[in-house]
Amino acid sequence: MLVAISGTNFCTCKENPMKKKLPPKNAIYLDTEALRMVNYSEDDGILEAKFDDDHTYWYKSVPRRIWQEFLTVIHADLSAAAFLNKKIKPFYDCIEIA
Repeated sequence: MLVAISGTNFCTCKENPMKKKLPPKNAIYLDTEALRMVNYSEDDGILEAKFDDDHTYWYKSVPRRIWQEFLTVIHADLSAAAFLNKKIKPFYDCIEIA
């Protein structure tokens, strides 16, 4: 799980030795300070987040309704990073994939 402390991300998750990427079907590229891209696999419930520091994480077992909420935030031009910090990081396990 990732925990945000004073704006810094600390990951206690394991690295993925396979370094996989999700198919880009649902990928959304962002122009923000923290996030470059988010993606979601409806089949697996995996939310992928690529950060400006080139680290990429998979958040596991993320329900489709959370992804839909995330899309609403993104399309409303609200803070995607704030949503990730509040609604995803505290609740879903992650794997660092890159």
